[in-house]
Amino acid sequence: MNFVPYHTDQYQNAILRSGVPEIDSYSILIHNGHYIRNQPAYQFPEGLAVDNFANGEGFSLLVAANTKSSKPIRIINLFDGHCDTLIQPRNRVIMEAGSSAELLVSDCTLSGEPFTCNDVTEITLGKAATLDLVRLQKLNSATRLITSTSVQQTACSRMKTHYVTLCGGSICNHLSVKLSEEKAKHVTAGLSVTQQNERADHDILIEHASPDCQSNQLFKQILSDSSTGSFTGRIVVNKDSRKTVAYQRSSNILLHPETKMNICPQLEIYADDVKCSHGATTGQLDTEALFYLRSRGISESEARQMLLQAFAGEVLDGISCAPFREGILRLMEDRKG
Repeated sequence: MNFVPYHTDQYQNAILRSGVPEIDSYSILIHNGHYIRNQPAYQFPEGLAVDNFANGEGFSLLVAANTKSSKPIRIINLFDGHCDTLIQPRNRVIMEAGSSAELLVSDCTLSGEPFTCNDVTEITLGKAATLDLVRLQKLNSATRLITSTSVQQTACSRMKTHYVTLCGGSICNHLSVKLSEEKAKHVTAGLSVTQQNERADHDILIEHASPDCQSNQLFKQILSDSSTGSFTGRIVVNKDSRKTVAYQRSSNILLHPETKMNICPQLEIYADDVKCSHGATTGQLDTEALFYLRSRGISESEARQMLLQAFAGEVLDGISCAPFREGILRLMEDRKG
């Protein structure tokens, strides 16, 4: 594909059109898989280093030791109507010892044209590093997006990963986490809202490779029309990884008889002295709760929306950046309308 970048003002207009929540942040701009450098509004302070990963496709972010980013870092992935070939960006995030940052990723399309993107991200957390990653996916119905994120965590590191999938033709998110040293912790959560013929899949692997580590998985999906989804969650507790604490839960609401949801929880334990569990539920809206709200004078549509918001809230409440979380809620309301 012959990539043609926009002018600076065109990028600003494109971001406004994309619906990406506007917040006070540092920003990394990706256009059709290419890192766009030298944008005047996207200058980074000392301790944060950004460059392209390889041949201009994808980005590399380094957060230096003991650096605490004073603002969230937005990563804006824009796709326009010229994506007639496979886009394969590769990204790298290195959090050195004692560093801290919040990454807010937005995948957005600017047209209804089809495209396919295979996005690979490698993340390394040094000792006692902290990272919050939120990935918002708002794409057209002709989109095929595959994301593969691999995470390596060392001693006492902390990471939270959130996926929010609001629309897109076919989206599959793969996350592989290795807790390689003691007292590492990873919390991952996801919310998908699918309609028409959309599909959203999540494939999660958490490997406990060291003692005294913790993980928690919570994934929810709201499906309507003839949309489909799947959740495969795997927890592996290696030999000698005692004092492991690992939980996993998948909850799903089916709003139409033609929707389909596949769930495959997996738990492999090869160590003693651990606390691990997994659970999954799939069903319709709570009829008793719906009846209670209707009996208080609330219309059926409003009552259904209240129940769905409460269902989604358990995932969204875990997003630390309040302006970004509120922007996601507005996008959900716009889609409902």
